[in-house]
Amino acid sequence: MPNIFEDINSAEIAAYWETKAQLEAPYLGEFLFPNEKRATKDIDYVRGLSRAPKPLSPSAPDTKAIMRDRQGMEKIHVTTKNFKEAKYIDEELREQLVRVANSPYQAEKDLILSKIYDEPAELIRGAALVREIMRMSVLQTGKYHIAGNGQVYDEDFEMQANRIAGASTAWTDKDNSKPTEDIRRAIDLIGEENGSSLTRVIMNSVTFNALIASNGIKSTLLANNANTAAVSLPRNVLTNYIADEFGLAIEVYNKGYVDEQGKMVKFIPDGNVVFLPAENVGATVFSPTPEEIDLLARPDIDMRIVDTGVAVVTTLENDPVTTVTKVSQKVTPTFEKVDGVYVLHAFETAEKPATVQGGVTPPEA
Repeated sequence: MPNIFEDINSAEIAAYWETKAQLEAPYLGEFLFPNEKRATKDIDYVRGLSRAPKPLSPSAPDTKAIMRDRQGMEKIHVTTKNFKEAKYIDEELREQLVRVANSPYQAEKDLILSKIYDEPAELIRGAALVREIMRMSVLQTGKYHIAGNGQVYDEDFEMQANRIAGASTAWTDKDNSKPTEDIRRAIDLIGEENGSSLTRVIMNSVTFNALIASNGIKSTLLANNANTAAVSLPRNVLTNYIADEFGLAIEVYNKGYVDEQGKMVKFIPDGNVVFLPAENVGATVFSPTPEEIDLLARPDIDMRIVDTGVAVVTTLENDPVTTVTKVSQKVTPTFEKVDGVYVLHAFETAEKPATVQGGVTPPEA
């Protein structure tokens, strides 16, 4: 009798996931915090506080040069965090596998295998999701907080308080809001304090629609129109104006996820406007999982690595006879450009302290 589990292995599951992933739009954080692999869970990186030039010190003749400290450089230490879940083939799926094992119809067998592969693929997708939750929270709050299964993971990247601010007038007030002033304030602050240029801005469609509805924006672009409130501004007119006037490319990012309460959570909440420099703002750093370290040399363990650092392990168990697929990762974002990022809470005012928003619940004080 054929081995009904022979097609359920880490290589097939990895190939199935990689094929499905190619058909899905990637997360924005994958570009802002590209993946990399380190040899240890202890991650050290250098945070650059300022790129603004500093004048050379005067010096008397025939004297030693003054040693300049590395300007605004600070060493940061973080650790990768462990995430792990598993799936097994239940009795119903086992019976279906037995039924199609001797079937002459390959399409029927492929259908059952696809159903089986979907379950570990969901675990791999969950690993990708938690990475995006961490990245988007770090990007907008300078920290992340993840709690579950008796574990609490906290990391604070020490974003400066003035990098998160409210608007001069909330953008929800389309008659009185001044988005161009808020944008200019962000550009000026980062330029003066960090010496870098902002080139990108991220928001969701709700915030973009508030921006495009601003009568202040319309008045600037439609100077000869007496009734700007009645005019609908084309999207490309706004994006071209922001690009020409401020050198900013707008990215509308609407992705999110459903939390444990069944509520849809947007990675970029309504009203959040994130200004970024041209460079990558950090990295998504993986370290070897325990499975990767301990099991690679064991012939009875079947394992593959996907997405740079996600371990997919399949094991055959005897009682009951089944195949268990485990997916694990050890990962953390780094945030080298934390001082070159500015977060505007456009639906709140500068006089009112901006509330912390992000993809996960912030840690309690």
